Amino acid sequence: MWLAIDCDWVFQNMETTTPKINRVLFAVCGVAFALPSLFFTYYTVRLIYLNFTMADAAAHRTGGMLIGAIAFPLAAIIFGILSWLFFKRGFITK
Repeated sequence: MWLAIDCDWVFQNMETTTPKINRVLFAVCGVAFALPSLFFTYYTVRLIYLNFTMADAAAHRTGGMLIGAIAFPLAAIIFGILSWLFFKRGFITK
């Protein structure tokens, strides 16, 4: 019966990852986290620019703008740190 095959033997004798695969995977994950970081950085800068240059910025300061003033920079920092960690892990070899 084919279900009775010892799968442990198969996985012990099969190499599942290589350093090259790890580097590529970590680089792809670094790019995947860098894109949202760039997005949130852009919107943080845009929010600051609009607040300083709009003539009636105080009239438009609603809850959403205040939440964005906290959430966008925080998200940019978190995604940026994650991206940096993945790039560091992918390109620095031991």
